Amino acid sequence: MAQDNDDFSPDAPGATTGVSIMPQGKIDWETGFSHEWNRRNGAHERTWTVNTSMFRLGMTPQAELRLQIDECLTHTSEGNYGGIANAAIGTKIKVYEGGKSLPKVAFMGTLLIPGGSHARYLPGHVGFQAHLLFENELSSKFTLGYEVGSDWSGDTNNPDLFFGINLTYQPSDKWSFFVESYNRYNSQRQDDWAKARRSSHFNCMSEFGLTYMLTPRLQLNAYSDICFNEFSRYNNIGFGIAWLLN
Repeated sequence: MAQDNDDFSPDAPGATTGVSIMPQGKIDWETGFSHEWNRRNGAHERTWTVNTSMFRLGMTPQAELRLQIDECLTHTSEGNYGGIANAAIGTKIKVYEGGKSLPKVAFMGTLLIPGGSHARYLPGHVGFQAHLLFENELSSKFTLGYEVGSDWSGDTNNPDLFFGINLTYQPSDKWSFFVESYNRYNSQRQDDWAKARRSSHFNCMSEFGLTYMLTPRLQLNAYSDICFNEFSRYNNIGFGIAWLLN
């Protein structure tokens, strides 16, 4: 049984995504909750992600199916609202196994499901994400991952360019620690990426966290995000589990 679970490698946590594919016929449920404090660009809001759920199903040895749905509650000075904050369907496909100094490579494609004109979080139109994922094993304990792609929410004129890098340290089979930088660029200035009465082409973020494999089927994780655009005005902290269901 333990050998059967050797390939269980959750994507959570982290904004960048690993290259690993779920073994064929296996189902992974990655869930958790988080609290976001945001005062960027004059905002004054707190958002609780009361449930985030990602299901990953191994379809073939080369590809997995991905389904995600998040539910959030937001408190602002004007009032409160809540609902589905993210609904998506996608796939991750193995492209190259890697070798010597060459990285492992995978492709991840996602469709963002719209919520209509009355949705507070979901886009008004179908969006997409298309990313290339890379990973180099630097040593038996250190792994370097990096990711580039394009994201379009369905509501903006131009897609965002996404680029991230992740360094993971795994001192044992149970513990893992990571730090990453993930960033977005848009050719049009975005008001909500910068200080009040200013705008920016870049949104520069960072995340650090840890994971603990409680059993071969169950991972616990914790993480925190910061924003370098307005360092003291944003924080997000979350906790989660990843569970191999079968």
